[in-house]
Formats: sequence, C-alpha cells, structure tokens
Amino acid sequence: MFKELFINFTILATLLFFGNVFFNRFRKSSLAARSAFWLPWFTGAALGVAGILMMEFSFPIGENSVIDLRQTTIIIGVYVAGIPGGLAASVIIAAFRFFFFGDFGLSSYVGASNALVTFLLVILVLKKGQLEPKRWALAFAVQAVVLLASFYILIGPAFVSIIPIYSVIIAGTAVFTFLMLRHLKNSNELFAFMEDAAHRDFLTGLHNPRAFHMAYDRRVKRAQKHGEEFGLILLDIDHFKRVNDTYGHPAGDVVLRQLGKILTSCAPVDSYAARNGGEEFAIVIDRHEEESVVRIAERIRSVVEKHAFVLDDGTRLKLTVSLGYGLSYAGALRTLFRRTDDALYRAKESGRNRICKASN
Repeated sequence: MFKELFINFTILATLLFFGNVFFNRFRKSSLAARSAFWLPWFTGAALGVAGILMMEFSFPIGENSVIDLRQTTIIIGVYVAGIPGGLAASVIIAAFRFFFFGDFGLSSYVGASNALVTFLLVILVLKKGQLEPKRWALAFAVQAVVLLASFYILIGPAFVSIIPIYSVIIAGTAVFTFLMLRHLKNSNELFAFMEDAAHRDFLTGLHNPRAFHMAYDRRVKRAQKHGEEFGLILLDIDHFKRVNDTYGHPAGDVVLRQLGKILTSCAPVDSYAARNGGEEFAIVIDRHEEESVVRIAERIRSVVEKHAFVLDDGTRLKLTVSLGYGLSYAGALRTLFRRTDDALYRAKESGRNRICKASN
C-alpha cells in the first residue's frame, strides 16, 4: 500500500513540477497567442493520462476496497484549465476505467461514473486559477463523498470501515497539492516580477534596450514564419543635449521620465515600447496598416509638442520629438530597423518635430 501511495504522490509531484516548467516556456513561444482554444483541452488530456497512470498503481485499503488518486487530476484540471481541462481529464479517466481497467461489470459503471460525477460537482465549488484554501478543501471533500458513495454501491455498509484511512489519505493529498500549487504560483509570480524588472529601464519604466532587441528579433521571426506583419516607430528628443547642458543631467532624467509616461499613454496596449538608449525610443506595433502606424506616430509627436515638461525646480520646458516609421512588408525585413533609423535621421535633418517614412 505505502509503495503504491508513494508512487501516486510522485506522479502528482512530477506532473505539477514539469507541467509548470512546460507552461512557463510555452507562454513565451509563438504558439501561445493561438492556444486559447486547444491548450485547456490538451492540459486536461495530459492530466487524464496521469490519472490513468495512477490507476495502474492502485492500492488496497480494505478487504474489498482499492483506491488511487486519479480524481485529484480532475480537480487540478479544473483549477489549471477550467471546465475544458476538467472535462477532458474526467472523460479520459472514465473511458479508460470503463473499457480497459479491471473486469467489466458493475464496478466499471461505478468507476466511470465516479470520474464524471466528481467533475460535475467540483466545477460548482472550484474556479480556474482560484487557489483558495476553503474551496480547495471543499473540492476534495466532494471527491471523498463521491468515492465513498461509490464504495457503498459496491460493498454496502462495509464501506464504513475504510472511512478513517481514506480520510487521512484524501486530507494529505489535499494539503500536499495545495501547498505545491501555491509554492509554484508564488515562484512564478516572483520570477515574473524579477524578469520584468530585469527588462525595464529604471528611469522611464519602459523596456530597456536588451529586452527590446530580444522582443524585436522574436517579432521579426513571427513575420517571417507566419506572415504576421507589424510597424516600427523610432523617435528621438530634439535638442536633448541642450537640456542636459543647460539644466543638468537630473533635469534630463526628469524629461525622460515624463516622456516615458507619454509613450505609455499614447502607444497601443498590444505594442512594445522601449527606451533604446540615451534619448532614443522605439515602439513595435502589432498593426501593419500604414495609416494606423502614422496616426500613432502623429499622436506622439502632437502630445509631446503640447506637453510642458516640468523640472524639479518648477521650470517648464517645451520640447519636440522627431520620428521615423517603417512597415515590415515594405522593403527587406532584415533591414527594417536600419531603414527606420535612417528615416528618423532624415526627420531631424529636415527640420525636426516631424515624421518620416522608411524607404523601401
């Protein structure tokens, strides 16, 4: 019994740990953007297979009673992937129990029904992504009641004798999975915070050059591989050196900080804005229509022109920016950044406070 119980816990721990590693890596892949429909079903199917594996290591807890932790994968499926995940896991477990596991008879019907009923009741008390102690305990209480009801159907009043040991096992499983999932969740949040901090420019709050070039390279590959076109805007503060020379570098930092806020408010939610070094900024826009890119660039230029940059001593400065923009499908994609940078240079050379398009 203890050997099989240990194996069941090992399967759970392995599933949760490596599943977490997989999802963290998957979210950064190009497939993540198109996975909203199929990923929950895939997750549930994987959990269903894990449930089948646990069935192969069932263990006796009484004279006529054999159990495993397969229902736990259904609960995890609901928590991780919602109704599709829990449904896929329960259907796979039920089908395997009915057609392939053990002798065909009443136990097959009861075993298969156990998985489906567990799912139907768990979705009433547990929601996707909500790891609350009371709801988690209630979900396992539901699992326990359903399984004990199944034993009552199969062995009658004798099921009472297995309640104490089964209660200990189910309570231990609930605590183990809750603590592990909470640890993984906290670790993911901490890692995401540290990763975001490492990719941010401390002054403007925008992405830093290293993060931008990594994101830009990924965006170029998406355009090459999947034809997902995009726009690129590069901008530079006009006569920024005068600000530093006249008012000092702390004043320049104030200007950069305020410009970062302007870019954050003007750039679309799905864009990627970054400080690309010094007083130069870059924005990758997930839109390929030229009029949309130009409209965003003009909005930035206009807002900066009208904005009064207030220094720490109350001094108000009026500044402008020059911008260059390019489109991933207009000209060679591998030279897009250089051509857009050339367009920015032309905007500065031709009078500043204006927008120029990258050549094809």
